[in-house]
Amino acid sequence: MSFSYFRWVAVAASVLLVAGLSWQYIFKNHETTIASASAVAVTKNIVNTTPQKKALTLSDGSTVDLLPSSTLSYREDFNTLKRDVALKGEATFDIARDVSKPFSVYCNSVLITVLGTRFTVNSYDSNTVTKVVLHEGKIMAKIFDPSSRDNKNEYYLIPGDVFIYKRSARILHLEKDKDGCYVFDNYPLDVVFDQLQIIYNTKIVYNRTELGNRTFIGKIDKKDPLFPILQSIVLLNNFDLHKQADSFIVSAAHSTGRN
Repeated sequence: MSFSYFRWVAVAASVLLVAGLSWQYIFKNHETTIASASAVAVTKNIVNTTPQKKALTLSDGSTVDLLPSSTLSYREDFNTLKRDVALKGEATFDIARDVSKPFSVYCNSVLITVLGTRFTVNSYDSNTVTKVVLHEGKIMAKIFDPSSRDNKNEYYLIPGDVFIYKRSARILHLEKDKDGCYVFDNYPLDVVFDQLQIIYNTKIVYNRTELGNRTFIGKIDKKDPLFPILQSIVLLNNFDLHKQADSFIVSAAHSTGRN
């Protein structure tokens, strides 16, 4: 069977991270104030125990949509000297621009530094993965985990980029290439499905154990529909694909009695 009608093709890609000198200067001078969760001297915790997202407005004018079962923590003197917060769970931030005081979010060994932008962070304690999706502006992500071989690297994101930090694994920074396509360089299938969920804003249900150690190398254009992309991935890996309401279900072929 030929899949030549897809825009994505197998590739081997290396990531080139480029940032303006002014950004590097700002981040270098602001960096390292948060080396662990305790670095944010927490005196105020906002917990969302409701089933809906909670809208917050911070004293600097930044807004936060805090999702259910999530906690945002910060000092009472937030915005006096520096704007640092700690997140457990998931939230979308719309940051008020202030060049003199970069805004930093610490979550599960990941430090995100911005000037003024909009982005989403997903980092629940029950999960070993921290995901950052940039919607507008520019951000820098850095790992504060001595056990990570990537802890000295800085990752600069532009709109549409996805950054994933998987504890006890390597950094996965998904960025668009010059053609506006997303490049997957030998990524584990569970990470591929997680990132496709973000790119297409569609739920993909799968059993992580069934995926085993399978990986994916490819290039995906968001202009292509999700269904045929998933069809090709599951056929190549002997899985089944079903659509249920607004979600896609990926399962092992033997579970439905198919060969």
